[in-house]
Amino acid sequence: MSGIGVILNPFSKKYKNNPDKLDHMSFIIGDKASCRPTEDMDDLHRVAESFKSRDIDVLAISGGDGTIHCTISTFLKVYGEKPLPKITFLRGGTLNTIAATLGIVGNTEKLMSDLLIKYHEDKKFEKKKLRLTKINDSYGCIFGMGVIYNFMEEYYKNPTLNSFIAGKTLITSIFSSIVQGPVAQRMFKRFDADVFVNGEKWPFANYTAVFSGSIRQLGLEFNVFRHMLEQNEKFCAMGISASPHELLPHVKALHDGKESKSPSIVDAAADTMEIYLKEPLPYTIDGDMLPATDTFKLSVGPELTILV
Repeated sequence: MSGIGVILNPFSKKYKNNPDKLDHMSFIIGDKASCRPTEDMDDLHRVAESFKSRDIDVLAISGGDGTIHCTISTFLKVYGEKPLPKITFLRGGTLNTIAATLGIVGNTEKLMSDLLIKYHEDKKFEKKKLRLTKINDSYGCIFGMGVIYNFMEEYYKNPTLNSFIAGKTLITSIFSSIVQGPVAQRMFKRFDADVFVNGEKWPFANYTAVFSGSIRQLGLEFNVFRHMLEQNEKFCAMGISASPHELLPHVKALHDGKESKSPSIVDAAADTMEIYLKEPLPYTIDGDMLPATDTFKLSVGPELTILV
């Protein structure tokens, strides 16, 4: 066996607030060469090359959804035609929606210890499959612009980031929608776009949100991506052209993973999605906030084996 390689994001909530935990993780693993904090994308690329040359068996990612997105995108590029190692998530970030959807719970140290015990004692791992979406040249599970990006921007304004603050941000936005307040107006700013899903143009000329998911949850236990409740061979593409007031009656159906039946909401199980914006917009992939662009091409990405 060629060992475990661990990626640590030193800027994630866990390590930014507790720098000593970086050394603690190296101590748990017992091999600093296998436990690599990455400062930037160039550093991550170098670590991926190192782990590839060592032919590691398991890639363990410590950080949140954004760390998972950046790490896997980089490893897919570095590994090329070579299959990726088995992967596990150690949580520890601001957003842990991907890990939670797969049933991975607990603190990072406990997850790492359990992984090491199972690995070195050659115990059987439970495995789950995770479908990715390719978004331009990157890979992720949740992609979005408009309301999706604006909600994350509002959330990141808080000095403390956790599930309670995320819920509070959601409640604030809902209340603002009821009274047609400035928060809702800012979040639901319209944008012009031509959207094609599976080669067919969607009916709206402008949107308040365009997004997609290859897991069932958008976050906060909202099973928005209802097509992912039944299959994982495609991703779920969604578009909203509703105002906040128009969207409110359909929030529960979206939360429960049911068809909204709103004429202002469209979704589909998709092989491809193309988005052409009149003006460039910033966007998010798995909570990672990315600069504005005007063209997006999405397609079904690879399926990963995740150890849980």
